[in-house]
Order: sequence, then structure tokens, then C-alpha cells
Amino acid sequence: MNKSIFTLAVIAFFAGRAEGQMTPKSDGPKIEFAEKQHNFGDIREDIKFATHRFMFKNVGNRDLFINTVQTSCGCTTPDWTRDTVKPGESGFVDAKYETVGRIGSFQKTITVYSNAVNFPFVHLDILGNVQKDVVQKEPEFTSPGQITFLPPTVNFKPLFDHKSDTHTFRITNGTPYTTQFSALENLPPFCQVIGMPQTLEPNESAKVKVVLDGRKISTYGFGAFEVAVTSDNALYPYTGFYVAYERKQFFPKMTAKELAKAAKLTTDKTVIDLGSAESGEIFNTQFTFTNAGKSELKLHEITPQCPCVKVDYPKNTLKPGESMVVKMRFDTGIKHGKSTQTISIISNDPAQPERNIYLVAHLPERDKPKCATCPR
Repeated sequence: MNKSIFTLAVIAFFAGRAEGQMTPKSDGPKIEFAEKQHNFGDIREDIKFATHRFMFKNVGNRDLFINTVQTSCGCTTPDWTRDTVKPGESGFVDAKYETVGRIGSFQKTITVYSNAVNFPFVHLDILGNVQKDVVQKEPEFTSPGQITFLPPTVNFKPLFDHKSDTHTFRITNGTPYTTQFSALENLPPFCQVIGMPQTLEPNESAKVKVVLDGRKISTYGFGAFEVAVTSDNALYPYTGFYVAYERKQFFPKMTAKELAKAAKLTTDKTVIDLGSAESGEIFNTQFTFTNAGKSELKLHEITPQCPCVKVDYPKNTLKPGESMVVKMRFDTGIKHGKSTQTISIISNDPAQPERNIYLVAHLPERDKPKCATCPR
């Protein structure tokens, strides 16, 4: 399979994704982009860079943050809001395309990874045509239809570690071509896709089941992957959908006596206020974890929700009464204002299997205009 053709086809699919394909409502941060595609049209090579800003809003009820942004080509440089975006607030993702030496049409994708519960992945597209001389802009292309997946991301939240679970999605052939699908390949060993159609006529749809076996996954917390779908469709030979899950440990109903014998995680503090500092400073601090229970404590995951925080700890099991120090390094980078960083902990403590601890730093605010008419 030609990798570059596959990449461009997947870009074309997600760029044409129909509006309204949302995952079911749930509690948490939600990301909503004002647009997911920008066409520069005809641009001159000598401008050196073509830049566009994609704006998004947190329409959920918890803090949103972008984990990272990746591009399909080194010719495109991304930038994005690196601070936490609170509910109701907005952020941005910039796409900067280098035009020098790239005469001809282009289409590039920018993939945004965040903690949003509705779209953990979002594909943004930029396209255009680099020319020595600008010509008259042609009418924009109108899509003749798409192969769509509803929802585009199949969410398993939660997925317990003692059994498998099943969710469904609907695939629709919205193109004018009869489409024959190839068998799915490279699925993770814990995933099955049942009922994927061999053929779909124009405007025909089918219901497909996705089965995840929580017993076969080794990590806890959030995970996601893309399932590539290939076909003989002339418009969309390569499409795909996403599967996201949040694996949790299953605890049967326990009596008070059984809870008293279980593992119990305690921390010497839940919040560390690092005080005031300049943006770009690096903080090193630590928490102490203790197993205050009567059974072995297993620390499944200790995960910062921002790449700016690194954690270091010697082991992931503690005997009853045992303690250990968890070291943390916080690189403030270009953050501004009050910066609160969350570290998620997943353990086998049945009373509180999931908890958060926090690092807080007070950094300088961004420059503000002296008056309403002064430029920033």
C-alpha cells in the first residue's frame, strides 16, 4: 500500500466529515472547532509561509488541554494554545505552511490530540496551490459525497478489566459508487469488528459492532487507536474510524470488613503551590505515597495530563504500611497566569481507585493594552 496515497486519502475523508457527527454527550471537557478546513487558494511562492489560525472552544464542563499537535509533513509547522482552556473559553491551533520550493497544489493535515471526551482526535486540513504568479481563483470544489461513520469515534467509557464490551456504529456510503470493502487488517489483539459489510450500494448503510476485551489490555486509563478501512471506491479508497476507551479496574461489591482489609492509598498532600515564578522556570518537587491499607497496593498509572510535567517513581507496588517518594518536574515553558497541572493516579484502592493531585504555579499575565485603542 502506498503510504503517501493512504495519508492523503485519510486526510480527504476527515476533511469532508459531515457536520453533526458528535459522540454521545458525557461529562467532561469538549472541543468544538469553528472550522476544520482552510483553503488558501492560489498563493505566491515568494510569501515564504502561509499561516492560518483554527479557533476552538471548550463547550464542556471541565478544563480542556491539548496534549500535542502533529502534522502530516515537515513542511507544516504547528503551534497551539498550551495553557488549560476552561469551560466556555477559546483557544487556537496555528498551521504554518512553507511555500518555498513547493510549486503546485498541496493538502496537509494537522492532528490535534486533547483530553476532550467528544473528540480525543481532531483532523484539521489546509490546502491550496503554490504558484510563481497568482491566477484567477477557481470555484471551490463541491464534494459529491462521503463514506461516513457515525459516530466517527466509538467510545468505551468505561471499559472494565474483567470482561469485554460491545458498542456499535453505522457506516454509510454517501457516494454515487457501489463500494466493495476489503477485510480489516492490523487490529489490536484486544479488538474485534463484527458485521463490517463487504459491499454497500450508494446511500446504503450498515450497523457494525466493535468489541473490546478489557482483559487483554495491559494499561489503565485512556487509550485510542484508528481503524483503517480500504475499499475500491474511487473517491475514498482509504477511510477510517477511531476507537477510544478508558480502562478501569473492576471492584465487586465489598462489605465494610472487606474494605478494611483492602489496599488504601494516601498522599502527604494533594496540592503543591509552587508560588510565583517567571515563565520558563523549571520546578522540581515531590509527593509521598503510602499504602495505609492491609493488602498490597498496585499503582496502575501515575500520569500527568500535560507533557510539561514529568514524574519519576521507583516502583508501582507498595506493601501494607510502605511509602515511597514520587518526584515531579514541571517545565512552565510559555505558560501565563495561574497554571494548574493535574496528575492522575489509578490504583487498586477500591475506596478511591482514581484520584488527582495538583501542581500550581503563579506566572506573569500576558501583556495587556494600555487603552482600548492601543494595539497589543
